[in-house]
Amino acid sequence: MPDDNLHIGHRERLRKRFLEEGLDTFDDHQILELLLFHAIPRGDTYPIAHRLIRRFGSLSAVFEADPKDVAGMEGIDDKAAASFP
Repeated sequence: MPDDNLHIGHRERLRKRFLEEGLDTFDDHQILELLLFHAIPRGDTYPIAHRLIRRFGSLSAVFEADPKDVAGMEGIDDKAAASFP
């Protein structure tokens, strides 16, 4: 099976899992992915979520980061940066 097929339905599976289980079983990058789905309607948010955590060090640090710093990252525009509280 080609790697592209692994991503088919990923967003829907993650949303469904969230609705069924809540965030307790999610990794930090998966929580970021859920948030990014709304700001980045198309495209793979998985690598973006990982880059954010690597850059800022933790999920909470991503939320505390200056939106200007977030917006300067690859794959993150102003709309996506404004998705974080």
